[in-house]
Amino acid sequence: MNRGLNGLKIIKIAGGSLLAMAAAEWLGLNYAASAAVITLLSIHDTKRETIRVMAKRMAAFLVALLLAPVCFYWLGYRPIAVGAFLLVFTPVCTLLNVQEGISVSTVLMTHFLTEGAVSAGNIINEALLLLVGTGVGVGMNLYMPGRTGVIRQKQHQIESQFRCVLAHMGDILNGDGPCGSRLPELQTETVFSNLKEMLTQGEEDAYKEMENRLLAETKYYLAYMGLRKNQLLILRRIQTYLEWPDSFPKQARYLARLFMSVSSSFHEYNNARGLLEELEDVKQQMRLQPLPVTREEFEARAVLFQVLLELEQFLVLKRDFVDGLTQHEIHCFWQADEGGGG
Repeated sequence: MNRGLNGLKIIKIAGGSLLAMAAAEWLGLNYAASAAVITLLSIHDTKRETIRVMAKRMAAFLVALLLAPVCFYWLGYRPIAVGAFLLVFTPVCTLLNVQEGISVSTVLMTHFLTEGAVSAGNIINEALLLLVGTGVGVGMNLYMPGRTGVIRQKQHQIESQFRCVLAHMGDILNGDGPCGSRLPELQTETVFSNLKEMLTQGEEDAYKEMENRLLAETKYYLAYMGLRKNQLLILRRIQTYLEWPDSFPKQARYLARLFMSVSSSFHEYNNARGLLEELEDVKQQMRLQPLPVTREEFEARAVLFQVLLELEQFLVLKRDFVDGLTQHEIHCFWQADEGGGG
């Protein structure tokens, strides 16, 4: 998910490292530069990630304090002791799922090698270096710009594209065909690809927003992007079905009107129940139609029924999504009353 360093993160790294080194020197700690390195390694993309890594580094440091003195006692203050320490320390951290603390703790333990002693004063020095470095890193990451506006804008763009695709499918079922519909045939795959890319980016933004909210719960945006990704898969299948027959029988008009209804009412604040009722009416109308006479008509009618089932699943996904929301989520994230669309 990481797309590289942005300007704010660079400022945090530079400013935080300088602040950590200055604080370590003010406290009279040896190896004050190590605090700057720890701060650099402690600035992550989200608040929760920063706190998780900090906790793991603390745990790894405690493990290191148990293992390092034993290695230095038996092998002396020589490089071989550090090698033996890493030979044991690395798998233990992996077993405890605190691998993020391996590099930092190793650097701190090498200070014992330089000092030639694991005294109480040296232990306090290393512990304070870790606390200063991680503390400044966490402090710098307490400010994270919100991404709600970016996510909301992306939602509007995604829904606009969905409405266009649904209307395009309605055009095809209405007999206009790919060339006469509002999306030329060659552009259809481009629209699907763009939608997939927008949903992937939207999911990334939603995850970062969730990870940067320590108290507020913002899983809603992540769930929303997941819903639209699943619905996009269904639309891809429907598009494949629509490309199958050379022409559609007159019964396709019922589905065309249904697709247009879904398109016109497609937005975030709805529960899809009204359209599911409309879909059941179309099913009933299809059942009342005379049986197909030719093989071609039979195959085309079968395709229409499969499209209808896919659209039903498309709407069921939205209905279930809405049913899974709490009143708190509806109050916080919806700015309009529930409707009947998709």
